[in-house]
Amino acid sequence: MRSKMTTIAIAFTGLVLAGGAAFAVEADAVSAAYADGYIGTDNQFHAWENRIDAQEFRAKHADQYHAWRHDDPRHK
Repeated sequence: MRSKMTTIAIAFTGLVLAGGAAFAVEADAVSAAYADGYIGTDNQFHAWENRIDAQEFRAKHADQYHAWRHDDPRHK
């Protein structure tokens, strides 16, 4: 019985983690992306919800991503 419950718990945890890792930011809603967040098409700065979102966006949309903070004075 314990083995079956452990298997169910592991499967459920995997489903939750897979759902939580879904990419939350759509590229068409981003004007420019930075290490600390992105400028949306609403011209407002939005911080990344988590590091994984930033990493996934950078991997998929390198042309929109800048590897510095949005307020870095050296890149104005």
